[in-house]
Amino acid sequence: MHDLLHVRAAELSRLASTVRTSLDQAEALIPVVNEQLAELAAMGVSDLQVEGPAIYSRPQGLSIGKTDDHCIYQAVIVMPGGVGAALWDSTEFDEYMNRPYGDPVDLAPRFVEFAQCPPVVKAMLVTHATHMVTSLMADVRLLGN
Repeated sequence: MHDLLHVRAAELSRLASTVRTSLDQAEALIPVVNEQLAELAAMGVSDLQVEGPAIYSRPQGLSIGKTDDHCIYQAVIVMPGGVGAALWDSTEFDEYMNRPYGDPVDLAPRFVEFAQCPPVVKAMLVTHATHMVTSLMADVRLLGN
């Protein structure tokens, strides 16, 4: 029994180290990206959004198992705003994921700026930011042709 607890403690240590490393990278890189996105927004590149995956989910209440409701953070870019997260409850996120293909969803009211995101969400955003910025740049190029 104690051996299992020792294994779990080692796993938690590795998880914390991974999150810490990703958080350091995110805090070094994403504010720079967001500055550039703010500059583009000031030049008129606005009313765009890029949807990324759900990156973090946690129970809505204070205790695990007390409710089936969850808060879900989705990686997004909202212009203006930059790289951040859309915050959903699990019921709304399910409706969003099951909407008819192509139905637009305005993510701006759900947008949480990078600086306001919980540290674990910031750490997860760094993994998806490159792909989302690449998608945004492709959309902007298409608009310019």
